[in-house]
Amino acid sequence: MKHTALYLTLAAALFIGTQPAVFADSANETEAVSAKPKKKSKKSSKKEAEITPMGQILQQTSFFTDVKPDPTATHYFILESASWCGPCKAIMPKIVEEYPKMKAAGVEVILLASEAEPQAKKYLEGYNAGFAGILPQNISSIPGFVKGNGIPNMCLIDAQGNTVTNGHGRMVLQWRQLTNQPESAGPGEVAETLKEMDFVSGKPSKKAKYYIYLHSSSTCSACKTFVPGIVKEYKKMKKKDVELILVSHDADEAAAKKYVKSERIKFAAIMDADARKLPGYTQVSGIPAATIVDKHGTVLKSGHAAIATEWETFCK
Repeated sequence: MKHTALYLTLAAALFIGTQPAVFADSANETEAVSAKPKKKSKKSSKKEAEITPMGQILQQTSFFTDVKPDPTATHYFILESASWCGPCKAIMPKIVEEYPKMKAAGVEVILLASEAEPQAKKYLEGYNAGFAGILPQNISSIPGFVKGNGIPNMCLIDAQGNTVTNGHGRMVLQWRQLTNQPESAGPGEVAETLKEMDFVSGKPSKKAKYYIYLHSSSTCSACKTFVPGIVKEYKKMKKKDVELILVSHDADEAAAKKYVKSERIKFAAIMDADARKLPGYTQVSGIPAATIVDKHGTVLKSGHAAIATEWETFCK
Protein backbone atom coordinates (compact mmCIF):
# COMPACT_ATOMS: atom_id res chain seq x y z
CA MET A 1 0.00 0.00 0.00
CA LYS A 2 2.86 2.36 0.91
CA HIS A 3 4.45 1.72 -2.51
CA THR A 4 1.11 2.32 -4.25
CA ALA A 5 0.58 5.62 -2.38
CA LEU A 6 4.12 6.73 -3.20
CA TYR A 7 3.58 5.90 -6.85
CA LEU A 8 0.35 7.91 -7.01
CA THR A 9 2.02 10.89 -5.32
CA LEU A 10 4.89 10.88 -7.81
CA ALA A 11 2.49 10.57 -10.75
CA ALA A 12 0.45 13.53 -9.53
CA ALA A 13 3.57 15.63 -9.08
CA LEU A 14 4.73 14.82 -12.61
CA PHE A 15 1.28 15.73 -14.00
CA ILE A 16 1.20 19.04 -12.15
CA GLY A 17 4.73 19.79 -13.25
CA THR A 18 3.70 19.69 -16.88
CA GLN A 19 1.03 22.43 -16.46
CA PRO A 20 3.23 25.55 -16.57
CA ALA A 21 4.23 24.67 -20.14
CA VAL A 22 0.56 24.71 -21.14
CA PHE A 23 -0.02 28.11 -19.47
CA ALA A 24 3.17 29.42 -21.02
CA ASP A 25 1.82 28.52 -24.49
CA SER A 26 -1.41 30.39 -23.70
CA ALA A 27 0.56 33.42 -22.55
CA ASN A 28 2.61 33.34 -25.76
CA GLU A 29 -0.60 33.25 -27.80
CA THR A 30 -1.95 36.25 -25.87
CA GLU A 31 1.29 38.12 -26.40
CA ALA A 32 1.22 37.33 -30.10
CA VAL A 33 -2.34 38.63 -30.42
CA SER A 34 -1.51 41.82 -28.53
CA ALA A 35 1.50 42.36 -30.78
CA LYS A 36 -0.76 42.66 -33.84
CA PRO A 37 -1.33 46.27 -34.96
CA LYS A 38 -4.62 47.70 -33.65
CA LYS A 39 -7.13 48.73 -36.24
CA LYS A 40 -8.36 52.33 -36.16
CA SER A 41 -11.96 52.63 -35.14
CA LYS A 42 -14.33 53.34 -37.97
CA LYS A 43 -15.49 56.41 -36.11
CA SER A 44 -12.05 58.04 -35.89
CA SER A 45 -11.06 57.25 -39.48
CA LYS A 46 -14.41 58.58 -40.69
CA LYS A 47 -13.83 61.80 -38.78
CA GLU A 48 -10.41 62.20 -40.40
CA ALA A 49 -11.91 61.59 -43.82
CA GLU A 50 -14.46 64.36 -43.26
CA ILE A 51 -11.84 67.08 -42.89
CA THR A 52 -12.07 69.12 -46.08
CA PRO A 53 -9.40 71.07 -47.99
CA MET A 54 -10.79 74.26 -46.44
CA GLY A 55 -10.80 72.58 -43.04
CA GLN A 56 -7.13 71.62 -43.37
CA ILE A 57 -6.22 75.23 -44.11
CA LEU A 58 -8.25 76.52 -41.17
CA GLN A 59 -6.47 74.09 -38.85
CA GLN A 60 -3.22 75.86 -39.72
CA THR A 61 -4.74 79.38 -39.41
CA SER A 62 -4.36 81.63 -36.36
CA PHE A 63 -7.54 82.76 -34.56
CA PHE A 64 -7.74 85.17 -31.64
CA THR A 65 -10.47 83.10 -29.97
CA ASP A 66 -10.12 79.85 -28.07
CA VAL A 67 -12.84 78.32 -30.21
CA LYS A 68 -11.84 77.24 -33.73
CA PRO A 69 -14.07 76.65 -36.77
CA ASP A 70 -15.17 73.10 -37.50
CA PRO A 71 -12.78 71.65 -40.15
CA THR A 72 -15.53 69.32 -41.40
CA ALA A 73 -18.09 72.04 -42.22
CA THR A 74 -19.57 72.27 -45.70
CA HIS A 75 -19.64 76.09 -45.82
CA TYR A 76 -18.00 79.04 -44.06
CA PHE A 77 -19.38 82.57 -43.68
CA ILE A 78 -16.58 85.11 -43.16
CA LEU A 79 -18.36 88.01 -41.45
CA GLU A 80 -16.62 91.40 -41.47
CA SER A 81 -17.97 93.26 -38.46
CA ALA A 82 -17.04 95.55 -35.55
CA SER A 83 -18.45 96.82 -32.27
CA TRP A 84 -18.38 100.46 -33.44
CA CYS A 85 -20.65 99.73 -36.43
CA GLY A 86 -24.38 100.32 -35.85
CA PRO A 87 -25.67 98.05 -38.67
CA CYS A 88 -23.25 95.34 -37.48
CA LYS A 89 -24.67 95.45 -33.97
CA ALA A 90 -28.21 95.37 -35.35
CA ILE A 91 -27.76 92.00 -37.07
CA MET A 92 -25.28 90.38 -34.68
CA PRO A 93 -27.90 89.15 -32.15
CA LYS A 94 -29.82 87.42 -34.93
CA ILE A 95 -26.67 85.78 -36.32
CA VAL A 96 -25.72 84.57 -32.83
CA GLU A 97 -29.25 83.18 -32.42
CA GLU A 98 -29.01 81.33 -35.73
CA TYR A 99 -25.50 80.01 -35.19
CA PRO A 100 -26.36 76.81 -33.24
CA LYS A 101 -28.73 75.80 -36.06
CA MET A 102 -26.07 76.63 -38.64
CA LYS A 103 -23.38 74.64 -36.86
CA ALA A 104 -25.69 71.63 -36.53
CA ALA A 105 -26.22 71.79 -40.30
CA GLY A 106 -22.48 71.94 -41.01
CA VAL A 107 -22.30 75.68 -41.68
CA GLU A 108 -19.71 77.80 -39.86
CA VAL A 109 -19.38 81.53 -39.10
CA ILE A 110 -16.01 83.25 -38.64
CA LEU A 111 -15.83 86.87 -37.48
CA LEU A 112 -13.26 88.95 -39.36
CA ALA A 113 -12.56 91.77 -36.92
CA SER A 114 -12.56 95.32 -38.28
CA GLU A 115 -11.01 96.60 -35.06
CA ALA A 116 -8.21 95.78 -32.62
CA GLU A 117 -8.12 92.36 -30.95
CA PRO A 118 -9.18 93.48 -27.42
CA GLN A 119 -12.28 95.22 -28.75
CA ALA A 120 -13.07 92.30 -31.07
CA LYS A 121 -12.90 89.87 -28.15
CA LYS A 122 -15.26 92.02 -26.08
CA TYR A 123 -17.57 92.29 -29.08
CA LEU A 124 -17.94 88.51 -29.37
CA GLU A 125 -18.14 87.99 -25.62
CA GLY A 126 -20.79 90.68 -25.27
CA TYR A 127 -23.13 88.74 -27.56
CA ASN A 128 -22.06 85.32 -26.25
CA ALA A 129 -21.11 84.40 -29.80
CA GLY A 130 -19.85 80.84 -30.02
CA PHE A 131 -17.97 81.19 -33.30
CA ALA A 132 -14.30 81.88 -34.04
CA GLY A 133 -12.66 85.25 -34.65
CA ILE A 134 -9.77 86.13 -36.94
CA LEU A 135 -7.67 89.29 -37.44
CA PRO A 136 -7.13 90.90 -40.88
CA GLN A 137 -3.44 89.97 -40.99
CA ASN A 138 -4.34 86.26 -40.87
CA ILE A 139 -7.14 86.22 -43.45
CA SER A 140 -4.77 86.01 -46.46
CA SER A 141 -4.27 82.29 -45.86
CA ILE A 142 -7.96 81.57 -46.46
CA PRO A 143 -8.79 80.88 -50.13
CA GLY A 144 -11.95 82.23 -51.71
CA PHE A 145 -12.29 85.24 -49.43
CA VAL A 146 -13.55 88.43 -51.10
CA LYS A 147 -13.23 91.59 -49.02
CA GLY A 148 -16.18 93.99 -48.98
CA ASN A 149 -16.19 97.75 -49.47
CA GLY A 150 -17.73 98.32 -46.05
CA ILE A 151 -19.19 96.54 -43.05
CA PRO A 152 -21.12 94.50 -42.21
CA ASN A 153 -20.01 92.34 -45.11
CA MET A 154 -20.01 88.61 -45.61
CA CYS A 155 -18.27 86.17 -47.93
CA LEU A 156 -19.50 82.59 -48.24
CA ILE A 157 -16.87 79.94 -49.05
CA ASP A 158 -17.45 76.23 -49.64
CA ALA A 159 -15.46 73.29 -48.28
CA GLN A 160 -13.13 73.31 -51.30
CA GLY A 161 -12.17 76.96 -50.81
CA ASN A 162 -14.37 78.34 -53.60
CA THR A 163 -16.25 81.63 -53.30
CA VAL A 164 -20.00 80.99 -53.34
CA THR A 165 -21.19 84.59 -52.94
CA ASN A 166 -20.50 87.78 -51.04
CA GLY A 167 -22.46 90.86 -50.02
CA HIS A 168 -24.10 92.60 -47.09
CA GLY A 169 -23.66 90.91 -43.71
CA ARG A 170 -27.39 90.36 -43.25
CA MET A 171 -27.15 87.71 -45.99
CA VAL A 172 -25.75 85.38 -43.32
CA LEU A 173 -29.34 85.08 -42.12
CA GLN A 174 -30.23 83.55 -45.49
CA TRP A 175 -27.83 80.68 -44.79
CA ARG A 176 -30.35 77.93 -45.52
CA GLN A 177 -31.01 79.21 -49.03
CA LEU A 178 -27.38 80.12 -49.78
CA THR A 179 -26.01 76.74 -48.66
CA ASN A 180 -28.82 74.72 -50.27
CA GLN A 181 -29.96 73.14 -47.04
CA PRO A 182 -32.62 70.46 -47.56
CA GLU A 183 -35.99 71.62 -46.34
CA SER A 184 -36.94 69.84 -43.14
CA ALA A 185 -40.32 68.17 -43.05
CA GLY A 186 -43.08 69.45 -40.81
CA PRO A 187 -43.71 72.86 -39.28
CA GLY A 188 -40.97 75.24 -38.23
CA GLU A 189 -40.47 77.49 -35.23
CA VAL A 190 -42.95 80.11 -36.48
CA ALA A 191 -45.81 77.59 -36.67
CA GLU A 192 -44.99 76.29 -33.20
CA THR A 193 -45.11 79.82 -31.79
CA LEU A 194 -48.39 80.62 -33.55
CA LYS A 195 -50.12 77.85 -31.59
CA GLU A 196 -49.77 79.83 -28.37
CA MET A 197 -50.68 83.29 -29.71
CA ASP A 198 -53.85 85.38 -29.62
CA PHE A 199 -54.82 87.35 -32.71
CA VAL A 200 -56.98 90.43 -33.10
CA SER A 201 -58.61 88.79 -36.11
CA GLY A 202 -58.09 85.75 -38.30
CA LYS A 203 -55.70 82.83 -37.87
CA PRO A 204 -52.50 82.49 -39.94
CA SER A 205 -51.63 79.22 -41.64
CA LYS A 206 -49.32 77.01 -39.63
CA LYS A 207 -48.26 75.16 -42.76
CA ALA A 208 -46.74 78.10 -44.63
CA LYS A 209 -43.13 77.96 -45.78
CA TYR A 210 -42.67 81.72 -45.48
CA TYR A 211 -44.22 84.50 -43.41
CA ILE A 212 -44.41 88.26 -43.96
CA TYR A 213 -44.88 90.48 -40.91
CA LEU A 214 -46.51 93.69 -42.17
CA HIS A 215 -46.31 96.60 -39.73
CA SER A 216 -49.16 99.06 -40.20
CA SER A 217 -51.67 101.31 -38.44
CA SER A 218 -55.00 102.99 -39.12
CA THR A 219 -53.43 106.36 -38.29
CA CYS A 220 -50.68 106.01 -40.93
CA SER A 221 -51.52 107.74 -44.23
CA ALA A 222 -48.71 105.93 -46.08
CA CYS A 223 -50.11 102.61 -44.84
CA LYS A 224 -53.55 103.41 -46.22
CA THR A 225 -52.01 103.97 -49.62
CA PHE A 226 -49.97 100.77 -49.52
CA VAL A 227 -52.26 98.22 -47.86
CA PRO A 228 -55.00 97.87 -50.57
CA GLY A 229 -52.44 96.59 -53.06
CA ILE A 230 -51.00 94.00 -50.69
CA VAL A 231 -54.53 92.84 -49.78
CA LYS A 232 -55.05 91.93 -53.45
CA GLU A 233 -51.62 90.25 -53.60
CA TYR A 234 -52.50 88.03 -50.63
CA LYS A 235 -54.53 85.58 -52.73
CA LYS A 236 -51.48 84.84 -54.86
CA MET A 237 -49.27 84.52 -51.76
CA LYS A 238 -51.44 81.86 -50.15
CA LYS A 239 -51.21 79.67 -53.24
CA LYS A 240 -47.41 79.72 -52.88
CA ASP A 241 -47.42 78.82 -49.16
CA VAL A 242 -46.64 82.41 -48.11
CA GLU A 243 -48.57 83.76 -45.13
CA LEU A 244 -49.12 87.45 -44.38
CA ILE A 245 -49.60 88.71 -40.82
CA LEU A 246 -50.62 92.28 -40.05
CA VAL A 247 -48.69 93.66 -37.08
CA SER A 248 -50.92 96.46 -35.79
CA HIS A 249 -49.44 99.60 -34.24
CA ASP A 250 -52.86 100.96 -33.33
CA ALA A 251 -53.55 102.18 -29.79
CA ASP A 252 -55.75 99.21 -28.90
CA GLU A 253 -57.45 96.10 -30.27
CA ALA A 254 -60.71 97.94 -30.97
CA ALA A 255 -58.93 100.34 -33.34
CA ALA A 256 -57.05 97.44 -34.94
CA LYS A 257 -60.26 95.50 -35.57
CA LYS A 258 -61.88 98.57 -37.10
CA TYR A 259 -58.84 99.02 -39.39
CA VAL A 260 -58.96 95.37 -40.50
CA LYS A 261 -62.65 95.70 -41.34
CA SER A 262 -62.33 99.01 -43.20
CA GLU A 263 -59.46 97.75 -45.37
CA ARG A 264 -61.13 94.36 -45.96
CA ILE A 265 -58.02 92.58 -44.70
CA LYS A 266 -58.42 88.80 -44.95
CA PHE A 267 -55.13 87.82 -43.35
CA ALA A 268 -54.50 87.54 -39.62
CA ALA A 269 -53.82 90.61 -37.47
CA ILE A 270 -51.95 90.82 -34.17
CA MET A 271 -50.95 93.69 -31.88
CA ASP A 272 -47.29 94.73 -32.07
CA ALA A 273 -46.70 93.99 -28.37
CA ASP A 274 -47.75 90.36 -28.91
CA ALA A 275 -46.02 90.01 -32.29
CA ARG A 276 -42.63 90.46 -30.62
CA LYS A 277 -42.76 86.79 -29.62
CA LEU A 278 -42.73 85.73 -33.27
CA PRO A 279 -39.44 84.16 -34.45
CA GLY A 280 -37.67 86.66 -36.68
CA TYR A 281 -39.65 89.64 -35.41
CA THR A 282 -37.70 92.82 -36.18
CA GLN A 283 -38.35 96.07 -34.38
CA VAL A 284 -39.06 98.89 -36.85
CA SER A 285 -38.37 102.61 -36.64
CA GLY A 286 -41.27 103.61 -38.88
CA ILE A 287 -44.30 102.24 -40.72
CA PRO A 288 -45.32 100.84 -43.09
CA ALA A 289 -42.59 98.24 -42.74
CA ALA A 290 -42.21 94.52 -43.38
CA THR A 291 -40.05 91.55 -42.48
CA ILE A 292 -39.92 88.38 -44.57
CA VAL A 293 -38.93 85.20 -42.71
CA ASP A 294 -38.86 81.51 -43.53
CA LYS A 295 -40.79 78.98 -41.44
CA HIS A 296 -37.90 78.78 -38.99
CA GLY A 297 -37.98 82.54 -38.34
CA THR A 298 -34.79 83.23 -40.30
CA VAL A 299 -34.98 86.83 -41.56
CA LEU A 300 -34.69 86.94 -45.34
CA LYS A 301 -35.38 90.66 -45.75
CA SER A 302 -36.46 93.52 -43.52
CA GLY A 303 -37.23 97.14 -44.40
CA HIS A 304 -39.92 99.31 -45.93
CA ALA A 305 -43.23 97.59 -46.59
CA ALA A 306 -42.48 97.73 -50.32
CA ILE A 307 -40.33 94.60 -49.90
CA ALA A 308 -43.57 92.68 -49.32
CA THR A 309 -44.41 93.23 -52.98
CA GLU A 310 -41.11 91.51 -53.87
CA TRP A 311 -42.04 88.37 -51.94
CA GLU A 312 -41.56 86.09 -54.97
CA THR A 313 -37.87 87.03 -55.04
CA PHE A 314 -37.30 85.83 -51.46
CA CYS A 315 -39.92 83.10 -51.09
CA LYS A 316 -38.78 80.42 -53.54
